[in-house]
Amino acid sequence: MTPRDCPCHSRLRYAACCGPFHRGAVPPTPEALMRSRYAAFALGLGEYLVQTLASAHEDATDDPRAREALVHELARAKDGQRFLGLTILSATENGSAGEVLFHARIFSRGRDQSFAELSSFVRENGAWKYAAGILVPGEELPSDLAALTPETVRARAG
Repeated sequence: MTPRDCPCHSRLRYAACCGPFHRGAVPPTPEALMRSRYAAFALGLGEYLVQTLASAHEDATDDPRAREALVHELARAKDGQRFLGLTILSATENGSAGEVLFHARIFSRGRDQSFAELSSFVRENGAWKYAAGILVPGEELPSDLAALTPETVRARAG
């Protein structure tokens, strides 16, 4: 079932926001790709999530069986989870590299599983791809999310 409102919480309709990317359009910025990946997690679009991984990502594989298992695993990520909000804290791009710092509000089986992540993106063959992320678990988030910056996330990661 296609949602009316976009699961990335942009306040736009799905058909005008992440829907075109899920149907094959190329996200023009790292932020657009990040939003579309969040929406893909919410909708269980495992194939899209695998297609948008950078070739150097640790989960990227050419093995058809491993790839299919990953698609299936990512498609099931939505089961038992509610995706309640996405806040972009910063987004930058510099040539073929980009970063997006975001806060995701997710509940799983009644428990708050919210987190922040500083995601890294690379442009491969003209399309942005998800390369890696530095996760900040919910229990480690500052009470004021404005205090969270790419620099503070990198410093926490060591």
